[in-house]
Amino acid sequence: MKKIDLIRFFTILFFSILAFCMSTFLSFRIDLTQDKRFSLNTSTIKLLKNIQDPMLFTIYLDGDFPSGFQRLKLESLRLLEEFRAENPNIKYILVNPSENSDSQARRDTYTQLKNSGLSAIQIKVEEQDGVKEQQIFPGAIVSYQDKEWPVSLLMDQFASNPEAQINASIQNLEYSLATSVKGLTDNYRRSIGILHGHDELKPIETASLELSLSKSYDVEHFNLREFPIDTITGEPDLSKQVMQLNSFDLIILAKPKMYFSDLDRWLIDQYLMNDGKCILMLDAIYAEMDSLSYSPDFLAYPIISDLNLEDPLFSYGVRINTRLIQDMVCASLNDRKSILPWVYFPLLLPQTNHPIAKNLNAIKMEFATSIDSVRVPGVKKTPLLFTSPYSRSQPMPGKVSLSTLYNKPTQSKFQEKGLITAILLEDSIPSFYANRIAPKTSYRTPPVKANNAKLLVISDGDFIRNQRNLIRSDIPRGAPLPLGFDQFTQQQFGNSDFIQNAIDYMLNSKGLIYVRGREVTLRLLDSQKIEKNKNLIIGTNLIAPAGVILIFGIIFRILRKKRFVKFSK
Repeated sequence: MKKIDLIRFFTILFFSILAFCMSTFLSFRIDLTQDKRFSLNTSTIKLLKNIQDPMLFTIYLDGDFPSGFQRLKLESLRLLEEFRAENPNIKYILVNPSENSDSQARRDTYTQLKNSGLSAIQIKVEEQDGVKEQQIFPGAIVSYQDKEWPVSLLMDQFASNPEAQINASIQNLEYSLATSVKGLTDNYRRSIGILHGHDELKPIETASLELSLSKSYDVEHFNLREFPIDTITGEPDLSKQVMQLNSFDLIILAKPKMYFSDLDRWLIDQYLMNDGKCILMLDAIYAEMDSLSYSPDFLAYPIISDLNLEDPLFSYGVRINTRLIQDMVCASLNDRKSILPWVYFPLLLPQTNHPIAKNLNAIKMEFATSIDSVRVPGVKKTPLLFTSPYSRSQPMPGKVSLSTLYNKPTQSKFQEKGLITAILLEDSIPSFYANRIAPKTSYRTPPVKANNAKLLVISDGDFIRNQRNLIRSDIPRGAPLPLGFDQFTQQQFGNSDFIQNAIDYMLNSKGLIYVRGREVTLRLLDSQKIEKNKNLIIGTNLIAPAGVILIFGIIFRILRKKRFVKFSK
């Protein structure tokens, strides 16, 4: 008997020591969730492996906040724990920027955070003496070596309830935090060229986008019509112009107004045929807000044919129509008396799961037109932005009048839906010059079709134009404002995020951007059912635990009594 007890003792001791050693020296994690919400994307893991020095995430979500922000904080901390499991150099701290009792010190902290790139929001917090407004910064500052990167943890979403906004933000957490890691550790910077030479948007009008892109990319302005001079012949050197253009990883053409010669079109075409990436933002209709400064209406008319780009675009697989979009789901216009919605400013709420547009804030366009998709073999087409079910297209030439601002639109007249305003073309885009005579040049003939080209076409030339300050006194008059911000209605739209996501996707379509397309199911309680069955739930939670314990106690007592009765006999 003693021998059996000793064997049992040493067996238990052996397995206890083995379990202790395994838990101490071996580390493994198993994700049993259906949507793998506790597993990091392989692109994120690769980025984390590149961190050689301590990286500090300072999360500004400490404090007594509503439940939604508490959930956002907990999910952020959980994700950072996943990061740290992959690389112990990951560190994080929680900070409450409002904890200082000195009001001047708090204001200084707020100013410092705003200067670092974080945005503040106002929330209402219930306290014993009533409800007060509190300023919070739902974001983080990531520090690595001598660099910093601001991260917004709360996504802007137009017309979304707070719960949906929090849910979308939680789904986007991995992408937001991993993007900061990429920006701080990536030593290779791709180049972006903003084209000029055809009266495009001025640098001051794209300054906000350039500032945002400059954190991750090298951004340059490139004049398509200014050719380098050959030092021997003294003549313009086409081959050098082609080499300079092809040195860009992506080119942007925003709102050209002048005619494209055959050579101009060939330069862009050969760039695409060499698997180039290009974003075209074109106005098919002349319609400018400046025209309303002199008159309550103006004549809008087609100008797309004046650019000489219709034929190349058609051969690639798209046609930009000359019908002006009106949409009942629209942004507002400030006429200095009131702020009223205007049908010529369509608001596009992303309706796709594509990583470029998924979960984005509403996107504002001005005087946009619809886009048709043309069937071209080998070209993958993905519409990214659509109008609402309550839209229509107005034939041009036609009058644009402020009277539509003051007269409520009749829904029965807005029966068109899903008009495309942005479309992405990918893969084997054919050359416009495949069966045509190319401009006379000694440069080698480009391929007749691309293998992995990408072309994003947007039917609003002002899509990336930032407003310039006319109202605020604390910054210089005429200074560029953030892209997508309307100073007259104080609304922030998602134009900047859309373009940055598009650039990230086009330059690295198999990388980190696909984390945005990941679907994480948040299994939340049904608030309506909770309210309906409130008393039943409270009663069950009070009585059920005590009842279960009582039942087990009775069963245990009966079994124990039977056992002792049996032994007594």
